[in-house]
Amino acid sequence: MQIEWINLMPELMIFGVAIVVLLGELYLSANAKRILGVVSLLGILAALFSLTSLYGVEATEFMDMFSIDLTATVLKGILLATTALVVLATLRSRMTIGEGEFFSMMLFSVLGTMFMASANDLIMLFIALELTVLPAYILVGSKKTAGSAEAALKYFLLGLVASVILLYGMSLVYGLTGQTNFTAIANALAGQAIEPLLLVGMVMIVVGLGFKVAAVPFHFWAPDVYEGAPVPVASFLAVGPKAGGFAALIHFFPVALAVAAPIWAGLFAILAVLSMLLGNLAALAQTQVRRLLGYSAVAHTGYLLVGLAVADSFGYTALIFYFLVYSLAALGSFLVILATTERGLGENVTDFAGLFKRAPMLAFAMAIFLFSLVGIPPFAGFMGKVYLFGAAVRSDLIWLAVIGVLNSVVSFGYYVTVIRQMYLVNPTTDDAVTVSKPLYLSIVLIMAAVVFLGVYPSAFLSIINL
Repeated sequence: MQIEWINLMPELMIFGVAIVVLLGELYLSANAKRILGVVSLLGILAALFSLTSLYGVEATEFMDMFSIDLTATVLKGILLATTALVVLATLRSRMTIGEGEFFSMMLFSVLGTMFMASANDLIMLFIALELTVLPAYILVGSKKTAGSAEAALKYFLLGLVASVILLYGMSLVYGLTGQTNFTAIANALAGQAIEPLLLVGMVMIVVGLGFKVAAVPFHFWAPDVYEGAPVPVASFLAVGPKAGGFAALIHFFPVALAVAAPIWAGLFAILAVLSMLLGNLAALAQTQVRRLLGYSAVAHTGYLLVGLAVADSFGYTALIFYFLVYSLAALGSFLVILATTERGLGENVTDFAGLFKRAPMLAFAMAIFLFSLVGIPPFAGFMGKVYLFGAAVRSDLIWLAVIGVLNSVVSFGYYVTVIRQMYLVNPTTDDAVTVSKPLYLSIVLIMAAVVFLGVYPSAFLSIINL
């Protein structure tokens, strides 16, 4: 078996940098460890650059267990770009654990997510998923407070149950087909009647992956984890594991279970509605901003599931585009929270009172990110929802698009409360809120991307034209 190692170069780079950074934590002096964040950032950027050489490449490695295709390449690009922004933003942040431990755990989780994006086999998918979430458990509990420990424990225990259910569902699919490769599973099921046991296995896989993307009713961990984890970790969780979960959903169901497409598409439509409704309604009652964004993440999982419910290439393209614009806006919002908490501000909605007078740039950026999450033009979230709901209408799922639009209107109710506090309520103090240069740069880059993709969405859609 001849392996084209160039096809694995992005993953090899991330793995190598993760090892170097972890060893740096062991052997470097306290002052020298400050460079580990820069090393991590350079490694991620190098992996992102190497990924460009794989654009348009269609290949498989490791006996067809690892696939390189346009969807995987683009999702890896989104993951690496957003992770680079997280690392940039945290270069001068106070770490809850050593720099080497923090950045290496993040890089190992990124590595697992990249393998999930290219997984073409049930065994590869499960191992990659565990590599994604195990470092995340450590990062969530790294704050060493009661809230952080509770969030990590809840995340770990529920994740363990979800992994067991996922593995059992995979074993049922393997037992029926005798195959673990996605394409081989599809060939074994072609022309066969859909057996009840296959449906059971399919539902269990949906449950397992539904936990990873925080879909209702498997979302219970999300608000607690977003609230209890250190802010940089919460920023990463808004993008990293969710990217892997949707990459797995896009690759597994349309390929391996194409014969049952009407069934799983209907199931994803139901989960989409439940996630949108519960996420938005629960967010309305929140007074803590990170918890609000946690329920918002659940609602946006519902929007993303609309693309899977459509079950065609147009829907998958819209899903990937919306994942990008959601990731940018959610990440930007968490980085604004990071900037304010590092200067002693609280995390309740009322703590943002008068932020426009104390930090005009932060308030302006937060407003743009929240408007994008709502779906207000000319920001990227608006175009993302246009394409996503347009895909639903195109597939005669008009009712699903209508529910999505109505939920977007509901979401404006809780996003606008934060904006109102920042611009219409007087601050308790006039002290300016200063921001470190790396964090400032990261927020500005995300803000520019949200505006650019809202005005010129074709700049990205031309890349992911499936």
